Amino acid sequence: MDQSAVALKAEVKEYQISKIDTNVILFILLVSKRDGQQWTLEKRYSEFDDLNNNLKKVFTTLPPLPGKTLFKLKEHVDIEKRRVGLDYYIKELLKRPDVFNSESMKQFLQLEKHAQEQVVNPPKMLGEITGFIHGLRDFYIERSQNVIFVLSSDMNVASRVDAYLTNMKMPWEKEAPPTLLAVGCLECWVKTNDENEFKYERMWNKTYPSQAICLYWDAVTSTLIVGLDEGKLNLLKVPQESQFIRYDEQADIKAHQGRVMGVFYDSINSHIHSVSEDKKYKVLDFQRQITVAELQPSQHGLTGLAADKDNRRIFISDKGGYIHVFEITSATMGPSLAVSVASQTLSPIRGIFFDPVKNYLFTAGFDQGEIGIFEVGKSGREKFTKQTASLKGKLQMREIVWSPSRGECMVGNKDGTVTVWSGKKAAPIFVIKAHNTDITKLQWYEDKHMLVTSGKEKSLKFWQLPKEWRDKKIEQQEEQEYEQMKKQENIKISQESTKKKEFDSDEDDLKGWHKM
Repeated sequence: MDQSAVALKAEVKEYQISKIDTNVILFILLVSKRDGQQWTLEKRYSEFDDLNNNLKKVFTTLPPLPGKTLFKLKEHVDIEKRRVGLDYYIKELLKRPDVFNSESMKQFLQLEKHAQEQVVNPPKMLGEITGFIHGLRDFYIERSQNVIFVLSSDMNVASRVDAYLTNMKMPWEKEAPPTLLAVGCLECWVKTNDENEFKYERMWNKTYPSQAICLYWDAVTSTLIVGLDEGKLNLLKVPQESQFIRYDEQADIKAHQGRVMGVFYDSINSHIHSVSEDKKYKVLDFQRQITVAELQPSQHGLTGLAADKDNRRIFISDKGGYIHVFEITSATMGPSLAVSVASQTLSPIRGIFFDPVKNYLFTAGFDQGEIGIFEVGKSGREKFTKQTASLKGKLQMREIVWSPSRGECMVGNKDGTVTVWSGKKAAPIFVIKAHNTDITKLQWYEDKHMLVTSGKEKSLKFWQLPKEWRDKKIEQQEEQEYEQMKKQENIKISQESTKKKEFDSDEDDLKGWHKM
């Protein structure tokens, strides 16, 4: 448990009738610090209800709040029942570091006034880009060139169906008609000369008759690959020397029978790696127009792909909760499967991220909300890949990234929030309400402690995470105090256990006294 969660205790001690208005019941909340300092807060039930409503906008699985009643409570037994319920509610909230660190709890407990050292430094939104054609699906920012590639797609089911019918090639037509109604779109945005670091303008866009799902940018060869809902791969060259003002079509390949879920370009071999919901992992040599490999690592649809370019490895996730590790051997031979590892919950994996520094693979489970941490090991030891930890996150997680220097992972959720997890404490430490709709992509910048998020709502946001959530010296002191407290508790438990054994031994002796 995070130390901030045990640094304070709170209890609803009693209730009183307001001296100002006898129709108002005040619940007396006593908040205590570990050093003995205390303060008292008078709270109406409506204030607890407001707190709960604010927390529900960001958090799930909150403890139950005593329900409202049609009429004012007057009987002691009813008011006391509510007090007990509120006491349980606030105590359970304080067991959650992420909830404790929220703005709502800070205000409710008046931490800035009474316990400033417990207040965390919140993330700040640095900038936002809007004006995209559709809701965002994927993006990639090339900071060195000040360019952003964005995939947007029409999120409305009815309009998508209408577009598919309008764009459909009829049997009597020799060629497919032009895209009349765009369902997917690739957009290129370039930073302007404005002093604002987050000021970009659209240079061009390319439309598609089906949803655009994922993209991959290779800066070395200026190659951009787009994976589409209809199973196609669209390959483009975007010359950097022309300041990204144009693109050249290279290939349009029908690679899969289902939605493309992940793509990677191996510039060494000029191979395109792609995975799809059709269960297939394909490797294509687009220059020679041949399929190098077609593999089916699982009986489940494939959901994501991550690459370790330096060590020539591919990691693939699927709907069955498995991770498949492949080694890229040569240009002529296809990838070889090193190992398939099952996650603990065997639920669909939606997000996948590989850390080449620590050789750890992180996954975000959609149905069960499992954050999986897999130890891959160095090159040549892929077959020993194993899951080393499992954390319980929100249900319907979609994206995950990891910061090696901070020891934290950021998880994007379907409800538009991003949860920041501490690897050391195995606990969530902060939740950012980043978007109003599903998080679709996260990109992390280690040097700037900056997180970029996208949602289905047509916006891209830049967040500055604090270098330190709280003062390190205070946190270290609290950890020492906590360890000392636990040590004393263990000693007390040991002493009580010894006394019980001695008592039990005396009882046994007395039971046999008549036989002596």
